[in-house]
Amino acid sequence: PVVSGVMHALPTPYKEKKKREFPKRKRTPDEGSDDDDAKRSGAPFDDRALRKRHRIRSGESGSVWSETLESATDVKIVSRLDNRSFSKLPLSSARRSRESKVVGFASQAFHVPTDSDDLFPGYIAGNVVLPPRGIKDAEGVGLCSQVFNVGDCQENSVEFAIADPGGQDGEFDPRSAQRYLLGKGDMFQIPPGNVYRIENHSRTEKATLFWTIIKCTSRAEQEDSGDEEEED
Repeated sequence: PVVSGVMHALPTPYKEKKKREFPKRKRTPDEGSDDDDAKRSGAPFDDRALRKRHRIRSGESGSVWSETLESATDVKIVSRLDNRSFSKLPLSSARRSRESKVVGFASQAFHVPTDSDDLFPGYIAGNVVLPPRGIKDAEGVGLCSQVFNVGDCQENSVEFAIADPGGQDGEFDPRSAQRYLLGKGDMFQIPPGNVYRIENHSRTEKATLFWTIIKCTSRAEQEDSGDEEEED
């Protein structure tokens, strides 16, 4: 065995030393108070100086270069929260009796199709909000890939579960699923051919997640359709 350190016994009787308390530094008038910080964090940014120096757009479209068209084109490049509508997610009949019956709400920000030459895969992006104890029921991603970014939530309350690949094809078995507890700033991905599920275990705070679905190429879809026809 290797000695990593030596512990010395405290003298008997041991008298605990009092920690020295240092007075809190007073803030200068320029720094403000803690209440000022709280108010400042929730206040909108004063953009008047920026608007004087630059042309700030208030819409959602912009001019970008298109590799497909080989020219500039106007497309939607910004999605403002106030302009998006949320749809209630369906409640799966497969939920067990002890599971919450709360569902989430999802919105779509962008939907870009795969180009006609099948060179650039399309994608869909948006966000989902899970109220306290809300569940996004198990869902397969098919031939697509999906990436999630965890936003505001109670720390460690968002459960991401992905089905065991050794299980039955296309089925989510809660007994063998791989589970992860996540918080704000964490990310997770679902590769093609997998099934996943998300649950907000918090009883007090909603969970906001942002997602992107990367579509497969048309060639992959055609090959998959051909395989299904051969099986039939």
